[in-house]
Amino acid sequence: MSRTAARIVLGAALLLLVGGLVWWWLGGREEREARQARQAAVAGAERLRLPVDLYFPSAGGLAVERREIETTRLPKDQVRGVVQALLAGPTGGGLVRPLPPEVSLGGVVLAGDVAYVDLRWADHEDPPAGGSMAEMQSVYSLVNSIALNVPQAARVVLLWNGAQRLSFSGHLDTSQPLLPDRSLLVR
Repeated sequence: MSRTAARIVLGAALLLLVGGLVWWWLGGREEREARQARQAAVAGAERLRLPVDLYFPSAGGLAVERREIETTRLPKDQVRGVVQALLAGPTGGGLVRPLPPEVSLGGVVLAGDVAYVDLRWADHEDPPAGGSMAEMQSVYSLVNSIALNVPQAARVVLLWNGAQRLSFSGHLDTSQPLLPDRSLLVR
């Protein structure tokens, strides 16, 4: 075998070896990244008991009911837990549900600092009718409970049967993300 042929064979072998090492390293990296992502998802999905302040309509405004909800470390799951606890209604006297018991949570999306909360009521195209105070209490029961308990959800958009509305009962502008309103809290 000539020196030129030996160099070609040696170069090809080295090229194969380097290519194999790069392929092995990249394949291992992808698997490591996938394993880390799975571990992060499992860690985020661990169930925990989270203390929250739920704001329910009451005479003259919104009153707090302290409760623990079961949720995960994921902010989206925390928003879901807060809304489900509100829709289940208060446990104490003098407080009322923000919405009728037939209303359920369709879904939650967290985009940036905005929580999109889809409220559903089968066969009801419109939210329940009410006066201006009833509308403010219903809407801000949800907004305050979400935004004051889940720091990643500073603003809230309420959807009704999958659509954002200009208003829930004609008194309050719900066409933009809403910030919490502490002026409605009763002491």
